Amino acid sequence: MAEEAILVDLEKSIILKKAIAKNLYSKRIDQLQISKILKLSQPMVSNYVKSDEKIPNKILELAEDITNKIINDQSVKFHMCISFSNNVTDGKFFIANKNEIVSNTKNQIIDNMTKAFLILKDKNLSKLIPKVKINIAMTSEIAEKSEDVAAFLNGLIIVDDKVTSYNGIHFGKSKHLSSLLLYLRKIIDVNAIMNIAYIKNPEETGFNYSYLSKKFQLEDSKKNIDILLHRGDFGIEPCAYILGKDAVDVSNKVLKIIKGLFNEK
Repeated sequence: MAEEAILVDLEKSIILKKAIAKNLYSKRIDQLQISKILKLSQPMVSNYVKSDEKIPNKILELAEDITNKIINDQSVKFHMCISFSNNVTDGKFFIANKNEIVSNTKNQIIDNMTKAFLILKDKNLSKLIPKVKINIAMTSEIAEKSEDVAAFLNGLIIVDDKVTSYNGIHFGKSKHLSSLLLYLRKIIDVNAIMNIAYIKNPEETGFNYSYLSKKFQLEDSKKNIDILLHRGDFGIEPCAYILGKDAVDVSNKVLKIIKGLFNEK
């Protein structure tokens, strides 16, 4: 999750800490605790508290805002940030992990996964729901690690056996599906995967299928695979994985499986 960050230059950061120290002390926070919060020595905090230096109004306003966050236990942290740009100005920003930065490619994946959800929305998946949560993972053709793989956060939400909603699409979150997808991409042409309940009669689906070993390795050298089956193991539920060129392709295959096996729309 991206976090709010406030950028000030070095000189202003010193003045800002002085203002915060004064505010905290006025709210009966002892100097030892202030020193830990601001990462300053206690003598320095004492000097700041006693200082009569005139502080600009903008710094005072910012200090008051930060002080309130500290008082409300919002875990304010102070860090030194190095900038390599001459055009950086003071202000509020948001800092994100590398895998949270959305590129054009990731935007396309998110859009495709959203369409895949809409395909499945309100569809009855009762006969394909595993004990674990259903999810879809998708990546680009240049993916190298799990941070490049998108999935629905905490899986698709199922109510009364129907897909109803989801809690967002994130990269680098679904470890099992992402690791399996990245492994499969090295062997076969696939960019998306969805987990469903085990299919006992896969030959009736009309799709090409194969099997995974207990250690989730391909058991044969087939290249054209739509469904992968895992027979399960101790503590591992038997399950099926639907493969496709993207999330929309996977969702459409799931609907065809439902119609073909159970004669449901």
